[in-house]
Amino acid sequence: MKKKIIIVVVLVLLIVPFIYSLMSKSYDKSNMAGEFYAAEDVEFLYDLRYIKDDEIKKESVIFEKQMEAIEEAKDFIVLDLFLYNDEYDRKKMTFANQVEEMTDALIEKKKENPDMDIVFITDELNNFYGAYTQKNIKKLMENDIDVTITNQKQIRDSNPLYSGFYKFYLNWMGSPEGGRIRNLFDPNGPKISVRSFLRLLNFKANHRKVLVTDQRAIVSSSNPHDPSSNHSNVAISFYGKAMEDLIKSELGLVKKDYPNIMSFKVESGEKSDVNLRVITEGKIYNALRENISKTQKGDKINIAIFYIADRKLLNDLEEASKRGVEVNIIADLNKDAFGIEKNGSPNRPALSELVDKNPDINVRWYETHGEQFHTKLAFFDFSKEDARAVLGSANFTRRNIQNYNLETDVEMILPKDGRIYKEFQNYYNRIWNNEDGEYTVPIEKYYEDGFILRNLWKFQEKTGLCTW
Repeated sequence: MKKKIIIVVVLVLLIVPFIYSLMSKSYDKSNMAGEFYAAEDVEFLYDLRYIKDDEIKKESVIFEKQMEAIEEAKDFIVLDLFLYNDEYDRKKMTFANQVEEMTDALIEKKKENPDMDIVFITDELNNFYGAYTQKNIKKLMENDIDVTITNQKQIRDSNPLYSGFYKFYLNWMGSPEGGRIRNLFDPNGPKISVRSFLRLLNFKANHRKVLVTDQRAIVSSSNPHDPSSNHSNVAISFYGKAMEDLIKSELGLVKKDYPNIMSFKVESGEKSDVNLRVITEGKIYNALRENISKTQKGDKINIAIFYIADRKLLNDLEEASKRGVEVNIIADLNKDAFGIEKNGSPNRPALSELVDKNPDINVRWYETHGEQFHTKLAFFDFSKEDARAVLGSANFTRRNIQNYNLETDVEMILPKDGRIYKEFQNYYNRIWNNEDGEYTVPIEKYYEDGFILRNLWKFQEKTGLCTW
């Protein structure tokens, strides 16, 4: 009898935290789908790193456009950036000095106009979950720029097996500054604590990459983070009424009121053939699945992605292919992460298995050289209606698109006689066909049929016990 009581008590102590974690919720103003509005001055931006004539070439425009947007702002600036630090092992690697450059530009802008509202939002990861204050973020604070570190407690738990246990039994420890453990990003950086490391293992984040001013908005897959400066990425720059939805979404993460920003109204200008809406969190998932479900024989789905692992989404793509839809996927190899070599999960086992099930699905790997193919894009080329594109911060994984992480994308409606439609087509064809450079390789080169990886990624995707 005594043993049974002990077993019941132990089970209760384990199960109750798990159930509690399953009931967690995100910020009240997250999971938003705006209306479609005409967008002006639309620019499709991308960064690429590839081989040409046996040399590594790099095309980089997104950070430059973000800096231009900061410079041209007149009334306000709102930034929400997942990775914002310059910490890495400088003895092994060298990257562009982007974080310091953006920090200095924001500080200079504030000095020029002390009354300007500059709102900077970022994830706890940059301060290593309370172990220290990252030096560039500290500089922003010291120069009267309003900094909000997203509260991890207000982000839904994607890893309930751990997060429930953490909330019940470890959260009381807190995460004060200081520690004795070597910094995971930079051996010479500030030390971290056991408590901050335990906080990291919740594996959840404000993963957005947004910049919006009174002059334009940029929604991106790109972080200005120094070690990410060589990554391939995509972004959309635009002006239009959808900016108002973007502002509401971002200011929903901060406690302070900004009446000057909230009162901002877009001035109607020239007519545009591009319509665009802002979608966040789970609404991104809905948009992807709705567009996939609409495709029929003769349509194309062109995906370019860093992580793809959501099981329902993969099943949807398989069903679309069976309907006669041409499904093309360019995916990162998931082998490089800031000097650390990874095992290829989830992309290599997930997509190899997908092609096994349906050989009509076309997959090519983006051949990286230490960096990442960090793009997040789905381009739906319908034969009988305008094309649609979904792009932004969200990877196609359970954590990113099923309302766990904080994410921001845009969905665009693109007439086929328009400039932006042609730019999306040209971008994808260039990479797929290796036009004027070496970008992608066939699936066979990195085909993965190992028993362990083919089952491990499914377990990780289901439970959230992974960084993706």
